[in-house]
Amino acid sequence: MNKTRMRLYGKNATEEEVTREVSRLLLGDWERRQSPMSVTDTARMLGYARTTIYDYIKKAVEKYHILEYKDGKVVLPESSKQLAKFRQFDKNHEIVNDPLVEEWKQDLMTRRNGEPISTWKTRILSVESVCNTCMVHPRDLVISQRQTEKILKNYAEMCREGKAVKRPCGAKKISDDIRNIIYQKVQGVRDFCGFHGLVWKRGVGGIMSQKVPNHAKYADKRLTDEELERADMFIKEKWGLDSDVYRWFWIGIETCARFSALYAMNLDYTIHVSQKSGKMTYIMTAHEKKTKYIKNGKWFKYITRPDTQRSIDLLKSRGGKRIYESGQFYSCFAAKISASMKEIYTFLGKTEYFDSHPTHALRHIGAHYWLAKKDYNYGLVAMIGGWNTIDELRRSYGEMPPEKVLEMIEDDSKSAPIQLLH
Repeated sequence: MNKTRMRLYGKNATEEEVTREVSRLLLGDWERRQSPMSVTDTARMLGYARTTIYDYIKKAVEKYHILEYKDGKVVLPESSKQLAKFRQFDKNHEIVNDPLVEEWKQDLMTRRNGEPISTWKTRILSVESVCNTCMVHPRDLVISQRQTEKILKNYAEMCREGKAVKRPCGAKKISDDIRNIIYQKVQGVRDFCGFHGLVWKRGVGGIMSQKVPNHAKYADKRLTDEELERADMFIKEKWGLDSDVYRWFWIGIETCARFSALYAMNLDYTIHVSQKSGKMTYIMTAHEKKTKYIKNGKWFKYITRPDTQRSIDLLKSRGGKRIYESGQFYSCFAAKISASMKEIYTFLGKTEYFDSHPTHALRHIGAHYWLAKKDYNYGLVAMIGGWNTIDELRRSYGEMPPEKVLEMIEDDSKSAPIQLLH
């Protein structure tokens, strides 16, 4: 063979280096917990033809004496046979010890200008779940697109049958929406494969699609002014104005903040008094992890309701630091405040989405609350609520209700502040 054209993983290599790597893959690697590969899989892994692999097998047997070949097959020692048996990945047999996953993790942990992406752990656990459920090794996912898709189709079937293997996640509720689960696992596997050079075109359909499930499905979820008044009275009667429930509900609506941002939000604010009306606004800040790479995730929030301001000040006067007084652990507080939000929605006759997303629903309610106040000025409300794009606010949170559309149609003196979607 022409030595100048011998390449191994994109680098120049000697005949002996290629021969030893072919042999290592065929025999498996005990130190790396890498099971033996077939000739076909070895050829795909290295990007060689099968005939080329057989040439190296012959060299490994006759010249370097590192393989034994009998009856058309590589003879596996006992240690390699043990490696070929699948062993489930868990905290004692961590998937990150696999060399392919180890390299990928290093990339995930430094991808954002040397900082990790926020979903790095979720993506690794997604690959782990697929491997454990389908009893495959990480290397099986990067052999070919066809094989990866077949593995993920098998995973989807087992997921629907309730047979998917996943690590327990403590008190955190695991989504029971099969589409969301599969979307998340495919996202992790695509990232893993992409890092190792196996990529799918953008917009691909089928099992490898990354079209967000339920995207723009709940843009009409809102509470009317009358429902907000009823909710306000219900909360005051049951929990009081000076309560965690009152602050969580109304600060959640006025800020449109996500759960983690609300949970970390402090009571500090500056006061702005309008020269025109004398109306007072509390300007607060919230930090959104989801947008931490945009303005460091910091968003100014505007509390305009006098009762919300009064509730904030009552807690602040007692030395409160956060927008809630509870000293419970995160998981306990999350469960309790979610139960309270659900109780409010039940009182209002709101179910389905509101029950399954008790705090995130406040972001939807807040979008409509501000849009109604500001005559559907999407640009302003995107700034108030913390949406990086007007399109995301309009398509996923703030669909203009029919009565507003009719109002604009019937009033010739008004023109819509946005171009309606077709």
